[in-house]
Amino acid sequence: MTAILVVLTILMAVGVDLLVMAWRRRRMAVPVASRVRPMLEPRPPQGVFLDPSHAWLRINTDGTLRVGIDDFLTEAMGEVESVTLPARGTQVKRGDPLIRLRVKGRELVVPAPAAGEVMAQNAHAVNEPWTVARDPYGAGWVVALWTRDHHEAIRPLRIGSAAAAFLRHEVQRLADFLAASQTPATVPLLADGGAPGRGALASLDEAKLDAFQSEFLAAGRVSE
Repeated sequence: MTAILVVLTILMAVGVDLLVMAWRRRRMAVPVASRVRPMLEPRPPQGVFLDPSHAWLRINTDGTLRVGIDDFLTEAMGEVESVTLPARGTQVKRGDPLIRLRVKGRELVVPAPAAGEVMAQNAHAVNEPWTVARDPYGAGWVVALWTRDHHEAIRPLRIGSAAAAFLRHEVQRLADFLAASQTPATVPLLADGGAPGRGALASLDEAKLDAFQSEFLAAGRVSE
C-alpha cells in the first residue's frame, strides 16, 4: 500500500510539473506587446531658426551658424546609431546633403538649412550619436557653418511661434503618412488625432522610409 502511495505521489508531482511547463511555454509563445510612447509635442526654443526639411540653425556670438536637427525628427526616429558629417572646410549650399543619420541600419539625409563653409563638427554628436536624439537643441547640435550673408541664411526659415506651429502640423502629417502606409505599430495612438509612437520610422520598410525622406526631408521643400 505504501509503495502505491509513493508511486501516486510521484505521478502527481510529474503531472504538476508538466502542467507548469506547458503553461510557461504558452506564455512564451504569446508575444508581449511593448508599450509605445507617443511622440512628444515639438517645442523649438527661442532663438532657433527652423528649415522645412527639419534642420535648425542658431547664430552664435562669433557669427557662425550652429546647426542641428529638430525635435520632430528626433522623436520620429527614436535612437540614432551614427552621425556622418562633411569634413571641415567643405562648402555647402542650402539644400545640399549635410547630416547623415543611421537609424536601424538605414540612412536618412538632412539637407543644409543654409549655405556656408563647415567650420566644426560636434564631437559629441559623432562619438555619442544618442545625444542628437536626446538633446537636439543642446548637446546634440551637429555642425557649425560660416556664412557671408546671415540675412540670406535666415530669410527662408521660421522662428518662434511660426516654427512651433509648423512642427505641430508635421506631427499630424506624419500620423496621416503612417496611417496611409498601413503600419499598425506606428499609426496614431489615439482615435482623436493622437501622436504617432516615438521611433515610428524604425518600423518602416525601405520603400516607406524613402517616401518619408522625399516627403519630409526633401531639399528645397516648401512647407504648407
